[in-house]
Amino acid sequence: MWFRNISLYVSSKPFSWSTTELNDLLAEVPCPPISQQALSVDGFVAPLREDDRLLLESDHLLLGTWQETSRLLPAAVIKEELDERVQQIEDRDGRKPGRKERADLKDQITFELMPKAFTRSRRIPFMIDMLRQRILVDAPANRAEQVIAALRKAVGDLPVKPPGADHAPSAAMTAWLRAPDTLPGGLTLGDRCELKADNDAGSSVRYTAVDLGSPEIMAQLESGMAVVKLNLCWDDAFEFDLADNLDIKRLRALDMLSEKMDSIDGDDAVSELLARISLQGSPLRMALDRLLTFFTDTEQGAA
Repeated sequence: MWFRNISLYVSSKPFSWSTTELNDLLAEVPCPPISQQALSVDGFVAPLREDDRLLLESDHLLLGTWQETSRLLPAAVIKEELDERVQQIEDRDGRKPGRKERADLKDQITFELMPKAFTRSRRIPFMIDMLRQRILVDAPANRAEQVIAALRKAVGDLPVKPPGADHAPSAAMTAWLRAPDTLPGGLTLGDRCELKADNDAGSSVRYTAVDLGSPEIMAQLESGMAVVKLNLCWDDAFEFDLADNLDIKRLRALDMLSEKMDSIDGDDAVSELLARISLQGSPLRMALDRLLTFFTDTEQGAA
């Protein structure tokens, strides 16, 4: 287990469920087997096939998995079959089917082909931090919203939303790039960033594997460009790209943490996964504490 691209949600209220209660609630919204005529189904599945629990807990961090199973019926396949049947009607009856008839034919073709379509399952892990009232979803925003919607369906009241910022992230990251010593404690600059111009053209430039204090980058900032994504390192544990909406991208373990992850030798798959949850989740919790304390007045994280 390793979360790589995190969409973050914070709650305005403490999470009141126990792990057992929450597990039972998620069990009411399982991902069912997909029927022959369903385009897609979704719900919760166990993180491990060896264990039927929907949530695994370590250090007050609950790991769960949302799954969507879809039938793959490409539009091009339907169109090809529709064109063939339209041509058969023209050859047989000497007329072109009208719009409604074509629509009915398309529905019929979809119905006939659906049971033959391949299926694909997409699994998205999420982590609920019971101490900090946060939910971390390992997916971009559009997919993360599907996971949050499923959680709301399961638990009812779930007052979570992406964190707002009292201090503009882009302005703060630009200031950090100009003066790295102003970074919140525990954070250091990495080696990549994305800059964007504040004009109608909205031109942007990306730098990778470079010294972020280089004269070229400083000149871009002087010209009015601002940082919209910045590579940061946390306490020699991991690096990530912080986006201007406070999403975390390209999260990667650094050598020290990576060695600890590689050395995990649990007695079984469950104990190994629990160790991985703690190894990633605990430093990630502290990094988010520091970032959210900086960017918001309402979130008071404790390191």
